[in-house]
Amino acid sequence: MREDDNATGEAERPAVAPHRITRSGDEALAARRRALDGVAGVEAANERLRLDALRAAAEVVPPLSHVPANVCFGARVRVIDEDDETMVVDIVGEHEAEPAQGRVSYLSPLGRALVGAAVGDTVVWRRPTGNRNLEILAIALPE
Repeated sequence: MREDDNATGEAERPAVAPHRITRSGDEALAARRRALDGVAGVEAANERLRLDALRAAAEVVPPLSHVPANVCFGARVRVIDEDDETMVVDIVGEHEAEPAQGRVSYLSPLGRALVGAAVGDTVVWRRPTGNRNLEILAIALPE
């Protein structure tokens, strides 16, 4: 099969699905986009388009004004597992998640396990390496 000789080589980019993001996550995307202003090259141009599309499709969720009774988008959560290991995570959008920095997507297995739980609840974090029971120790506003 031959390619069309009249093709321009420009493929139509798939639409970005609507998604939730924190205000700080949106500001980080905007800063990454500004850093690419004036940068030449196809990769920089593609990244600018990607970042513009992400921001255009984003629902920026306002920061929480008070500590919620249950874990929700934008909350900080402290948990303890069955080995007495504690962990603190912020529940954020999928495009700003950085698990190594304690920011997990509300759509991730950990995020899904935590959202809706209250202090004192035990949830099951379903992982490929084995399930972990997590007790919610505290819910707070992120710093």
